Amino acid sequence: MSAKLLHFFPTPVIVDEVGDAEALNRELEPLILEQHKRDSGLKLSNRGGWQSKRDFPRWSGTAGRRLLDHASAVASAHTGHRPDRPPPQWTIDIWANVNTSGAFNMPHVHGGSYWSCVYYVRAGEGEGGQLVLHDPRMPALRMHAPGLRFRDSGPDVRTEIEPKSGLMVLFPAWLLHSVEPWFGEGNRISVAMNIRAALARR
Repeated sequence: MSAKLLHFFPTPVIVDEVGDAEALNRELEPLILEQHKRDSGLKLSNRGGWQSKRDFPRWSGTAGRRLLDHASAVASAHTGHRPDRPPPQWTIDIWANVNTSGAFNMPHVHGGSYWSCVYYVRAGEGEGGQLVLHDPRMPALRMHAPGLRFRDSGPDVRTEIEPKSGLMVLFPAWLLHSVEPWFGEGNRISVAMNIRAALARR
């Protein structure tokens, strides 16, 4: 058969393993846990975990700056722009998360941003806690033909990314996502970001 499969209108998901992550995480973890003691945090999509206020750059020192710069570079490397416009200048909101056993995040999106990003400082031992990316075509797929799927076209309905210390994941901020309950000893620690493009004037 001469038919050719083409992938149009993809949803980009960038998976990156940050270099020298062990050293970076050794610096970040105590800073995050110390801030956890000082700050009652926010309750947004998180259930059972702690989310810092969006003041991460103020207390995370040079380690936080390195993480932010890395995410900005990855976002730039995977973002195109019109040739008559300058490359995007990013504004980044960034916060830390500490989950204990049983914690999870409800499905949500990040309005007003271009990329969403998560970086795992400590994945921890245990089960669950996957980052779930929900198919933006739902529920249309299930309404029309719930027993069928497109062959060799990647996952549909949802896909899961297994957390790993040093792993960074970027995906469109409009993509619905959630975090499965994690069950383990100690803490699962991550840093999340909203990466917004400053609008260039014409």
